[in-house]
Amino acid sequence: MSRKIDSYKEKLDKKLKHVKIWRRVSNVLFVSVFVSVLIFTVVAAANAPPVVIALASALTASMDSVGSWCDLVWNQYQEALKEKRELVNSIHRATFITIGDMDNVKALEENFIVRIESLLKNAEFAITEEGFVKLMMDEIKKTVAMFMETLEESDGQARSCHRHIIQGRTVILKRINYARQ
Repeated sequence: MSRKIDSYKEKLDKKLKHVKIWRRVSNVLFVSVFVSVLIFTVVAAANAPPVVIALASALTASMDSVGSWCDLVWNQYQEALKEKRELVNSIHRATFITIGDMDNVKALEENFIVRIESLLKNAEFAITEEGFVKLMMDEIKKTVAMFMETLEESDGQARSCHRHIIQGRTVILKRINYARQ
């Protein structure tokens, strides 16, 4: 899962880099077209019929709005990519938190298994050796107490993990809903 998220993040970074490059290229093209229209206007003003002069001035006036529109489109696309990247970063962070929580639960489970095995060995020993029953019962009581502590820790960790997953999901859903608006 983490690799898929990293791969998607790299793709978004590449897109963002390409957007910046294409934005510069389009700005250079726009400036060259704007300069050409200005030169055309100046040349047309010198010795051209009134229709050509009116056409040249209309082109010059419309170039400003076209430039603003192009800039707006590039800004919107770039912001959308940045929002996606932030969303991917949030998912990535939530994934690492969840993986850490799951590792903690796994460690508690392994501890739990070790204590159960110890308890079973003590019970077997107590059954085979009748003289040590009282001593083994005390040992089993201690092991059961530790066993209960481990269960309580496991329960607390599981609740914490569940809470983190719910919080992460909520944050991501809020960001998705915010991005749609």
